Amino acid sequence: MQAALKAMNRLVADHVIENYAIGGAIGASFYLPAMQTEDLDVFVFLPESSGPLVILTPVYNALKAQGGRVEGEYVRFEKWPVQILTDANVLIAEAIREAVDTDYDGVPTRVFSAQHLCAIALQTGRSKDYARVMLFLEENEVDLEALSALAARFGLSDRLNRVLESARGGTK
Repeated sequence: MQAALKAMNRLVADHVIENYAIGGAIGASFYLPAMQTEDLDVFVFLPESSGPLVILTPVYNALKAQGGRVEGEYVRFEKWPVQILTDANVLIAEAIREAVDTDYDGVPTRVFSAQHLCAIALQTGRSKDYARVMLFLEENEVDLEALSALAARFGLSDRLNRVLESARGGTK
């Protein structure tokens, strides 16, 4: 994963992207025990463009120039397929802006905060996403008050309440 993170840092330095943050299961693994996943989800801010279409070609070309191999929707660095995703909604844009600076084996990187990982999981709404939120709660790796406030701002309180009710029901 180091090669992929170094490549992402280079894209920021070269102004191919404005910034990035790691999300998904790999992002969660910075807080929780490692989860099985097949790819590295990298969410990016692209430089301003003149049109409404999101064009990732410059990002893919820059990653290829650094040794990445394009395989469908991924760019592979060593064993890691990297999926490039944009700030597709306001919650994701906030998660990128407020990402936590951290270190992965000596490589500086940025990772979504625990509450943003949980809020995005609630927004996505798949069973595995709800299970991830429950794990964050069980492991005390998320500030419930901050998550509740975030859920309220993004209309996710009902989903969070369902997860909380399920967690309470599982501990009886």
